[in-house]
Amino acid sequence: MENQTHNTMGASPCEAELQELMEQIDIMVSNKKMDWERKMRALETRLDLRDQELANAQTCLDQKGQEVGLLRQKLDSLEKCNLAMTQNYEGQLQTLKAQVRELFTV
Repeated sequence: MENQTHNTMGASPCEAELQELMEQIDIMVSNKKMDWERKMRALETRLDLRDQELANAQTCLDQKGQEVGLLRQKLDSLEKCNLAMTQNYEGQLQTLKAQVRELFTV
């Protein structure tokens, strides 16, 4: 009986110490959880900013692509115009050469 009383009395301080340790563990886990949640929010914010930067870059790239398309159309148009003017010039030059030949052969 004495052993049982001694064990009960001895268990009580152990139980109190165990309870205190459990509370400390709960506090540590809670602190780690709050730290992890804070880090997750910071990462989510950074990710949101990166997503916005990427969206802005994509919009800019799309606009530049449209500008390149318009510039290519203008270049094609100018090249066609230049070719037509060159052909016209060469035709006029041939006509002038023919007229000059006629003048010297007469």
